[in-house]
Amino acid sequence: MDMQFKVQYVDEHTSARKGTLKISHRTIDTPILWIGHQIGGIPKPWESFPLKTLIMNACDIIDHPKAYRSISRKGIHKFLNFDGMVMIDSGGFLFQKKNRLDVAPSDILDLYHMAKPELCVVLDHPLDPFQSQHKNYYRWKKTIENTIYMYNNNGNSVLLPVLHGYTLRKLRNACKKIKEIDEPGLIGLGSLVPLVFRRERTYNFNNSLHFIVDAIKLVRNEFPNAFLHVFGIGSTSSMHLMYSLGVDSLDSIGWRLKAAYGTIQLPGIGDRYLKKHPNRRRVINRKEMEILSKCECPACKNKSIKEQIEILDNSFRARALHNSWVFMKEQETFKQLLVEGKIRLFVENRLKNSPFLKAFHYFTNKRGDTN
Repeated sequence: MDMQFKVQYVDEHTSARKGTLKISHRTIDTPILWIGHQIGGIPKPWESFPLKTLIMNACDIIDHPKAYRSISRKGIHKFLNFDGMVMIDSGGFLFQKKNRLDVAPSDILDLYHMAKPELCVVLDHPLDPFQSQHKNYYRWKKTIENTIYMYNNNGNSVLLPVLHGYTLRKLRNACKKIKEIDEPGLIGLGSLVPLVFRRERTYNFNNSLHFIVDAIKLVRNEFPNAFLHVFGIGSTSSMHLMYSLGVDSLDSIGWRLKAAYGTIQLPGIGDRYLKKHPNRRRVINRKEMEILSKCECPACKNKSIKEQIEILDNSFRARALHNSWVFMKEQETFKQLLVEGKIRLFVENRLKNSPFLKAFHYFTNKRGDTN
């Protein structure tokens, strides 16, 4: 497939940038969020409102033989009845969780060639900050071996190589390794999720969020013209920090996971339960109900606030639809304010109740922008 990525605008106060990614006959505007979908998962948000991007997982597909056969025969777009761009993650993280490091890159390539997604992630093995350096070295070594194999045996798939490293020196060396294989127009950065959501002091990080800021800056400088995707950090708050750092693309399954926990998302607020319960914190308050009452998602539209609370509290499907809508609306709002030159104040406001605000200030202070 033909691939072209162009940066059209860069914000003067942050590193946020607007661009377009064209693969074959499909084009998307960046920054972009890829909504995670699982085989057999419901709801399917694209059946309820326009959606341009989905991410699937190769491990999930392979673990469902019937779906695998259907996808191999029809292709991923017809299988999903989805006309937007599809990225398939190699499944390295899930294979790793299941202790299946023996999955062959040839198997993943075969799936990509038959499924025909727009973006195909190289079979990588994410690092774990709570594992030994020896084990993480082995995982990175396997990732590089897989990357070389997949580039040498690729047909017409658009491959996305993935960087990993828990020191800036190792990450810089990882960039060098990838450049020895190819000068990619797309690059991924993985292994950051544990540093965001499990911020215990490890791997000599004084501040794991500061490391993430520095890591993204390093990768952005090493591959200034490449489309940059960061894996797994696409929540309604973290997306604003990531996009501000110059990340072009994120993914998230959080819309489903939060719905499964019984919570909904509110713009600039975060997770909220709908009703009081002994084990529930962060229950929606009156002021937040005013925000919810204005929601135009398929689950909330044309309903009273009382009806909204009832259906969202009782229905996983309604919560999931609502959450996916909020995720996409937050992304659209960021894009709009980016081109209007208002992104710095917007991000400050969105992150005001988030641990990501200090990381944003760390970034802007290093950048020398205090206006």
